[in-house]
Amino acid sequence: MKVLKEVTKWTEPAARNHVYFVDDSRGKMFAYVQDGTGTPFKFKKPIRIDTRGRKFVEVPNSWNFGAEEVAVGKSWQVIGSRGDVYTVTEEHGNLTCTCSGFKFRGDCKHIKLPVR
Repeated sequence: MKVLKEVTKWTEPAARNHVYFVDDSRGKMFAYVQDGTGTPFKFKKPIRIDTRGRKFVEVPNSWNFGAEEVAVGKSWQVIGSRGDVYTVTEEHGNLTCTCSGFKFRGDCKHIKLPVR
């Protein structure tokens, strides 16, 4: 899990940046801390987050919030063709992967591999 503080410079003066608790691929959000508050708002199930066009910096998890606090499902590691290690997660019959291909296309070869 990564903790990301948004540092986007918005043209809209009312727009605010928050802190987000996301998976390693930055595609699913487990919780967020609204700007000006100190308590994470936890989702019952992870939701998708679109980070395109936004800027973030990774920050320490001073809220002691962890992904284990949210039921995610069954996960396993897959080694990619270049030796990178990705995490495939099965949740309610849906498969996701932490690779960049899945992040951009919503599909990848790692989720099509047979489970060993």
